[in-house]
Amino acid sequence: MSRRRAALAVLAAIVLTGGTATYGVITADRPQVESVETEWGTVTDERTEVETRIGVDEPSVLRAGDAVADVSYTVSANDIVLASERDNRVRLDETGRAVTVSTWIDNDEIPAWWASHVNRNETTTVRVEPDVVTTYGGIRLPADGAAQERTVRTDLLEPLRTNQTRRFRAYDRTVLVVDETDAEWGTATENRTPIDASATVTNPTGLPVPITEIGYTVRLNGIVVGEGVAADQTVIPAGSTRTIDAGAAIDNAELDDWWVTHLRNDETSNLTVEFDATLEYAGIRRTVPLEFLSYDRTFRTDLLGSADANEAESASDRDDQRERVRRPN
Repeated sequence: MSRRRAALAVLAAIVLTGGTATYGVITADRPQVESVETEWGTVTDERTEVETRIGVDEPSVLRAGDAVADVSYTVSANDIVLASERDNRVRLDETGRAVTVSTWIDNDEIPAWWASHVNRNETTTVRVEPDVVTTYGGIRLPADGAAQERTVRTDLLEPLRTNQTRRFRAYDRTVLVVDETDAEWGTATENRTPIDASATVTNPTGLPVPITEIGYTVRLNGIVVGEGVAADQTVIPAGSTRTIDAGAAIDNAELDDWWVTHLRNDETSNLTVEFDATLEYAGIRRTVPLEFLSYDRTFRTDLLGSADANEAESASDRDDQRERVRRPN
């Protein structure tokens, strides 16, 4: 073998060995997403910020030279994409082990989520799915990802599902004995969420009890999200038992206003449903509250799991977080 061929062979061996070593280092240092922490940021009347901190394991590639990360992620609830974002050339934060990105949810998306929550038996699965791709030396290194998923359930109509006997008084006497009440959600759309309530009542008097109209008002954190006529005229004959059907509805167009109050109140809300009846008894008409169909219920969601994650925070840390979730000046 000539000296020139021998030299080329040695050079090729060096190049191949060096290339293999470089590939081995890149493979070993491939970053991995080891944690995803998500919380609410600034909340305005129009939109809601979602802040996500992505913890990176083996981040040495990100710290080397010109290495940067392209980060994209989606936030979905019941497979409805609420927000999607892509940030290019993101660098590690001051800890050297995480990147922090944020995106915005348009509050107009809340009615679609609410409808899916009701239609899935008051169940929501929230999924935050990050994707981190590192570029180093012209080579793209996708990170092994880790999605954050959380399921939240509520039971908002539970107070109306009871067979407790109650007495309904008007005109200084008992005019109806309530044997049972019930309520179910109708099929919700992005525009409307029906509530189908009913009560089985007995008229213990010797005279029929005419109900000319049943009205309703639904509030969430004091905001009226539904009102109207729940039932037209009905008569409960003397000594008889009848079922009163009352149909209420939430106007989903009002839910974006409620959403703001919900987040600013640590994802806690009070649902109030009030029914009233206009009775005509012995020639006298009077509107009285139907307490056996009316109720209020406090509920909490914690959709991002930030309340559980921050359980060990100091009071001052929690106050700082609440300060960020405030109405901008």
